[in-house]
Amino acid sequence: MKKIICTFIFMILPLAAAFAQDVVGKWKLEDGSAIVEVYKSGDAFNGKIVWLQNPTEADGSPAVDSNNPDKALRSRQLIGLNMLSGLKKTGSEYSGGKIYDPGNGKTYNCSMKVEGDVLKVRGSLDKKGLIGRTMDWFRVK
Repeated sequence: MKKIICTFIFMILPLAAAFAQDVVGKWKLEDGSAIVEVYKSGDAFNGKIVWLQNPTEADGSPAVDSNNPDKALRSRQLIGLNMLSGLKKTGSEYSGGKIYDPGNGKTYNCSMKVEGDVLKVRGSLDKKGLIGRTMDWFRVK
């Protein structure tokens, strides 16, 4: 009986660790300004804005993507906006994707890594991630 319990525990522990390290879920940006929901679509991971600290413009209308370089997209609402796209899981990291910053209207290369309840999100100018910065996003429970 002891052997069966030990075997069961050793089978379950890796599954629990994998679940804890899962990128899917809601993450609050380090400055608290937004919550992004990361989801899987096919074999890629994407993320959309689901909450904003300041969800409206000064006139009370919904916050929009006013800094987008494409004038046709400047009227789209920020809530629901996909800002992460095309990330693929490779080992314990997610890479090969893009992150859009609605604050400046620019798109960067993106990689991510889950460390407990912290998502390390790296936006970079180069595909290798050498020129950029890493932000901490915190899991929303």
